Amino acid sequence: MVRKVALMAALMGSLALAGCNPELIEDGKASQPIPIKLKHQIQKIGSTEKAPLYIRIFKEESVLEAWKQTKDGTYALLKTYPICAYSGEIGPKKKEGDRQAPEGFYDITPGQMNPNSSYYLSFNIGYPNKFDRSYGRTGAHLMVHGSCSSRGCYAMEDEQIAEIYALGREAFDGGQRAFPVHAFPFRMTPENMARVSGKEDFAFWQNLKNGYDHFQITHVPPKVDVCNRTYVFDAQGASSFNATAACPSYTLDPTLMASLEKLRATENVRFNEALTKQQQAKAKADAKANDTMVEAQLEILQRKDRIAEGKNPDGFLAGLLKGTPTTTSQVQNPVQATAPLPAATQVQPTPTAEAAVAPVQNAGAPASNSFFSKLGSAISSPFKPLLKDEQAGITSDEATLTTLPEARQ
Repeated sequence: MVRKVALMAALMGSLALAGCNPELIEDGKASQPIPIKLKHQIQKIGSTEKAPLYIRIFKEESVLEAWKQTKDGTYALLKTYPICAYSGEIGPKKKEGDRQAPEGFYDITPGQMNPNSSYYLSFNIGYPNKFDRSYGRTGAHLMVHGSCSSRGCYAMEDEQIAEIYALGREAFDGGQRAFPVHAFPFRMTPENMARVSGKEDFAFWQNLKNGYDHFQITHVPPKVDVCNRTYVFDAQGASSFNATAACPSYTLDPTLMASLEKLRATENVRFNEALTKQQQAKAKADAKANDTMVEAQLEILQRKDRIAEGKNPDGFLAGLLKGTPTTTSQVQNPVQATAPLPAATQVQPTPTAEAAVAPVQNAGAPASNSFFSKLGSAISSPFKPLLKDEQAGITSDEATLTTLPEARQ
C-alpha cells in the first residue's frame, strides 16, 4: 500500500512539473503519421515510407520537391509543395542579417529536426556549411518551418511542414542518417542561366548547376565535396577534400562523364540561342524607347509652334509659356507648377531639341495618350543617349555552361 502511494505521489509530481513546463508535454505535432493519400502515392512510385528522402528547393518558383528512393535505388518525385514565403531575392546568403534564404547543398540529421519549434515544426538547413564557411559567410538558425513567415528561412503552411517532417522522421527510422536538401535559385535550365548571365552570382550558379545536372542524369542525389572553395560532385579516387585548399586529383564515372558531355553540348546551344534572343529583345526595347523619345520631342516642338502662332492647344500649358514666341530651332522648357494657380513664368531657352524637358506636374495634365505620357514611358532620363548592349562581356561566341568556375573571391 505504501509503495502504491509513493508511485502515485511521483506521478502527481511529474504531472505538476509538466504543467510548469509545457514543452515537456507531447502535443502530437511531431508524431503525426504520413497521411493516407501520401502513403498511397509512395506506393505508386515504387517506394516505401521508410525509404531515404531527398529534397530540392527552387527559390524563384517558390516550390519544394520531396523525392523518395525507389526499389532500383533511383529517386522518384513524390510531391511538390508550394513555399509559402521566403525572404530576400535569388542569390546566396552571405552574412547575418541580410535576410537572404540560403542556396547550396545541405544535409539534415535527426538533431536538426525541431519538434518544439515556435513555427509549428521545423528543421535546420545546416547553414553555414563547409562551402559557406570557406567564404566567411555568417548566419544561424536558417530553417524550413511552418507558420508562413520568413526572415531568411523557407516557410511552409503548417499542414505541409507536418507532411515533410513526417517523411523525414520515417526516413530516419528506416536508417537514413541524413537527408539532403539542395536549394537552387531557380530551375537551372539553359534559358534561365542565359537570363542571369550578367549577374554577379553567375559563377556560383554555374557551380550549383553542376550538381543539378548530376541529379538530372542519374536521379540519385550527388555526393557533395568542397575544395578550392568550390562544390565538387560524385568525385572518385580522392582520399580527402579541404574546402579552402586546392582540389586533389579525382575522376568521375566514365558513363556519367559521357552523359554530362552530351547534355552540356546540347545545353550550350540552347544557352547561346537564349542569350542571342535576350540581346535582340533588349536592342528592340532600346529602339522603341528611342522612338518614343523622338516622338515626344517632335510633339513638344509642334505644340510650341502652335502656341507661338496663337493656336494654344493646351490652355494650361499656354499659361505657363507666355513670353517671346519660339521656333523649332529654339525650344523652351516647361516649368513645373508649384501652386494650383501659378503666375506666368519666364523660362530660359535651350540651344537644341535634345535638351532635357521636365514634364509639367499638375492636376490638369493631358490624358494617357498625350506627349506627357509618351515622355514618361521612355526611360528614367528621357533625353540621355542610350548605351549599346550592356551585357557583362558575355557574347554568344564565348558563353558556355561547361566550365567549372574558379574559386570566387
